[in-house]
Amino acid sequence: MTAGDAATGGQSTRSCATELVCHRCGVKFALGEREAFCPECGKCLDVAYDYELAKRRLGELALEQRPMNIWRLSELLPIRDASAQARVGQFSGMSPLIPADRLGKELGLKKLYVKDDSTSRPSLSYKDRVVSTAIARLLELGDEAVGCVSTGNVGTAVASLAAKAGVTPYVFYPNRLEQTKAKACRALGARVCQVAGNYDEANKECRKVAEASGLEFANITLRPFYAEGAKTMAFDIVEQLDWRAPEHIVSATAGGTLSSRLHKGLLELETVGLASTKDTKMHIAQPAGCSPIASAIDARDPEIHPCRPETIAHSLAIGTPGDGYLVIDAVLSRGGSAGQASDEEIFAGVDLLARTEGILTEPAGGTTIAVLSKLARAGELDPDATVVAIITGNGLKTLEDHPEKGWPLADCDAEAMLSVLRDFQSETAAVPA
Repeated sequence: MTAGDAATGGQSTRSCATELVCHRCGVKFALGEREAFCPECGKCLDVAYDYELAKRRLGELALEQRPMNIWRLSELLPIRDASAQARVGQFSGMSPLIPADRLGKELGLKKLYVKDDSTSRPSLSYKDRVVSTAIARLLELGDEAVGCVSTGNVGTAVASLAAKAGVTPYVFYPNRLEQTKAKACRALGARVCQVAGNYDEANKECRKVAEASGLEFANITLRPFYAEGAKTMAFDIVEQLDWRAPEHIVSATAGGTLSSRLHKGLLELETVGLASTKDTKMHIAQPAGCSPIASAIDARDPEIHPCRPETIAHSLAIGTPGDGYLVIDAVLSRGGSAGQASDEEIFAGVDLLARTEGILTEPAGGTTIAVLSKLARAGELDPDATVVAIITGNGLKTLEDHPEKGWPLADCDAEAMLSVLRDFQSETAAVPA
């Protein structure tokens, strides 16, 4: 049974998706086909929509009647089978958009917000969005197992959402994996394999595994559908700002899915008349030890030049980003910028966000805050502009990577404890407010 059969044989969603296309070569496939990459240029296919139909359908159902999850604007998502949609992602998306008053004061930004996907359900990262649409597609296809290659958060999202959907997950991690995330996958019932290669090498081999075994991979063979889930971040942000798009969005990027689909989501909101988004500038953040997209943007180079990752931000350690060329276009067409942060600056960003807003993020989020800080202090962001910084993952999952911060051991005695307290208070008084 194909995806098209599933959509017409059962109850359909409000999706206005029409086909799979390659914007570079003009190659097209029916939406129900098991295709992910253009046979001509090798780039990932994109999902096309009937935007006039979407505009009409969006007007037929009030927001108050729509679910508060990634399926809220299902007209602009590719899943057509309602039963598949109902089995996954029901608690993903619509994470809080938090006014970051204290961080904003420190950076001189009066209207700074943190889009906090570190609280996303079920696996505490933005990847719950993209994996939800990938597994919904898997269910449309009638498959009962799913694989992924992951630097960290994709694995935990696949393990979590596959468990809920009742399909079997297989997770392949590279040599420099984040132990806590791999352990979480095992606890969730996933089969986990660590391979002796970096992410880019593992990704290349997983493509061969998918072809040889027929196993669908969430972020490889299902990638056109996986990527569409990232647009929901843009939908959330604009709606949470009362349908007024921010002047600036700052986000970390690795493979390029989130940044490129933020751009696509913003364009779609403009196209269907929900919001004016053309003036939103996008700024991307990468580790200095793995910055192929940022380097290309700075050089105004339309193509990505792969690098070998050397960074503690493992979730951003992708040296050959599949959607990198799309990010270049998204950033430059919107008049945005690219920034880089050293590992030391990344952890300073983690600490800054934690100290000012009480949000513990992983190194990817620290990268975002580090570059946000550089932009603000360089005067690149108007103090009165609305700025949104996206936090994509939870620091509780990466504590083993954080620099050690010890604590004293005192006797269980009030006088000894008071002595320590006085030391603490002296240290606090010495730190500038």
